[in-house]
Amino acid sequence: MRNSALMFTVSAAMFAAGCAHKETYAAARKTIEVKAAVTIARNDAGGFSFTYDAPFADEKGNFDFSQEGARFNTINLSFSIADGSVPGLTFKRPGEEAMWIVEKNNADPKTGSPSGPFRGDQFFGFEVSEDGKQLSLTNRNDDEILYRYALRFDLDGETVADDPDSQNGPK
Repeated sequence: MRNSALMFTVSAAMFAAGCAHKETYAAARKTIEVKAAVTIARNDAGGFSFTYDAPFADEKGNFDFSQEGARFNTINLSFSIADGSVPGLTFKRPGEEAMWIVEKNNADPKTGSPSGPFRGDQFFGFEVSEDGKQLSLTNRNDDEILYRYALRFDLDGETVADDPDSQNGPK
């Protein structure tokens, strides 16, 4: 009986420590601004190439918000069409159409891309600037899920898209 009581006490203490640990991170959680410049150019094949310049991302636009400095924080993310990009290019409207997001394992099996606007509460506040050159949104960044996103642009009635990945951080 004595060992059972001891095991219960140790288990309860570990559970409480784990809860306190998560509460400490939740209390320390803040919102950080992440700005991404996207350069869109025509490539030799007649399509488009995309280059990203942003913290927590590689030049292909794959974000990793599980990195130190981003994890445990909410992300206010803004994308700008960089100078030197294809003239006339703007983000699609409304904002939910400018960026489609899906858990990567639920991406379209044929294309590997999201097949529609995001549904859920992890990402919200999608807004396109009046001139169509900027997209902003908020990522709660607290579910440790790998997402596939597609930035979607309009060019003379044609949809131009790029679909990198984004790894979220923990709670």
